[in-house]
Amino acid sequence: MRAVRTFISLFLLLLPCIVLSQEEKKNYRFNFGIKAGFQALTYNDPEFEIEGYEFDSNSIQSSKIGYTISPFFRFTFHSFYLQTEATMGLARHSFEFSDLETAKSDVIPGSSVYELKTYCIQAPLLFGYNFIDQRVFGMSVFTGPRLKYTLTSYSDQKFRNFRYDDLQESLERVSYYWEIGLGVKISNIFFDFVYDVGMNDTSKYLESRKHGKRFRSSRSDNILSFSVGVIF
Repeated sequence: MRAVRTFISLFLLLLPCIVLSQEEKKNYRFNFGIKAGFQALTYNDPEFEIEGYEFDSNSIQSSKIGYTISPFFRFTFHSFYLQTEATMGLARHSFEFSDLETAKSDVIPGSSVYELKTYCIQAPLLFGYNFIDQRVFGMSVFTGPRLKYTLTSYSDQKFRNFRYDDLQESLERVSYYWEIGLGVKISNIFFDFVYDVGMNDTSKYLESRKHGKRFRSSRSDNILSFSVGVIF
């Protein structure tokens, strides 16, 4: 009888610790998943200078569309989480030069286009907060740095109707962004709305090796993206 009372006393003493331990386990979660997305890009004051003539945002019509796929890993602590991804991306850029004064330059007026296709690998480190975290519905905000590595050796460049027929753009391989976003989760399906702010120049220069000439180019980009995925 004494042994039973001792056992019950020990159990009652340990019960709060057991409950607390179980509660703490619920506050730590490790999840993984995959998502695919669509991107639209805007450039911050793109500039090209060819033979002393400058083309800027007033004389360049630019557009970009991109696609991404990303496996990701997330560690959640209470209402906060830390997430990293390995993103593979494809982007198509287009620059159309339209300015009445281009007759001064080595761009043929009204018909010169630069098209660029790039492949990249991106790695963000995101800090998030779940302000709604229910079993079947959740919403979160997140922010953090993103590193992009452009596979420059696989880029495809086409300059059409330029007087230099061998123009090539030298691209920065490493680009930095700051990301902010909103996530919506329904069961284990989620939707992310993200805006990335470019932190550095993504272009080095234009070059015509045949003619031994090098021209200035400059631009950074901001990216608006939407993705849908599943989390486990």
